[in-house]
Amino acid sequence: MARRILPYLILLFFCLPQNSEAQKWKLRRYEGLFGVGFCNYFGDIGGSASSDNLFGLKDISLKSTRPSLYLGVRYKIMPNVAVKMNLMYGFIAGDDEGGKNNDRGFKFSTSIFEPSFQAEYSLISEEQRRRSSAIFNKKGMMNNYSQINVYLYAGIGGVFFNPKVNEAMQASPNYDPNHSTFGIVFPAGVGLKYIISQKWSVGAEFGVRWTTTDYLDGYTSQFSKANDLYYFGNIHGIYRIRTSREGFPILFPGRQRGFR
Repeated sequence: MARRILPYLILLFFCLPQNSEAQKWKLRRYEGLFGVGFCNYFGDIGGSASSDNLFGLKDISLKSTRPSLYLGVRYKIMPNVAVKMNLMYGFIAGDDEGGKNNDRGFKFSTSIFEPSFQAEYSLISEEQRRRSSAIFNKKGMMNNYSQINVYLYAGIGGVFFNPKVNEAMQASPNYDPNHSTFGIVFPAGVGLKYIISQKWSVGAEFGVRWTTTDYLDGYTSQFSKANDLYYFGNIHGIYRIRTSREGFPILFPGRQRGFR
């Protein structure tokens, strides 16, 4: 009788810890993000001397790179799937000097504000299943989290802008001072997260922002074949917020004494 029961006890022993460990991610489903980054524009002003610019990647340079500030809130739906709300404020600029339209002499700059939503899918997830090669922390407890998380993201948002242009652009018949200062934006890219502790992580993202407007620079012409776009990258800190049994973020931990 004992021999028949023993295999089931062993199976139960391994399954129960695995299930409990696999649910640890639900204890901190919310994350707050804050950081700094950069923006780089690709449109009708400036650009490389060659038309072969790999969707503007060749146009990314220190000269045209501008800073940005970033805030975000992430919510985990599953261990490898999350959604995130982003707020980004930054600057973009373009200058014909040294580019394919050097003789034209156009130049512009603008601040941009981008609220957006994105969905994320982890290629390398934080959540690890229990394996024979399990990793243990300093207290001898199983560490259920990978230190590195790599994910892809895509989403939708808006971009607000108000370009300031030089006199050469103002004199052009293709400059429209009454253009719309809003466009829809479609972000997509890749992100990386490195876990420092149970509460803190650091991360980085890089991606492209396709837009529905050709007026980020205030200029368009009959030769323009596509709308403007810009690249956005950032580095950020991540604070993982504890989650209640009901699935809500615990913003004031001192009032939740019964939660572990």
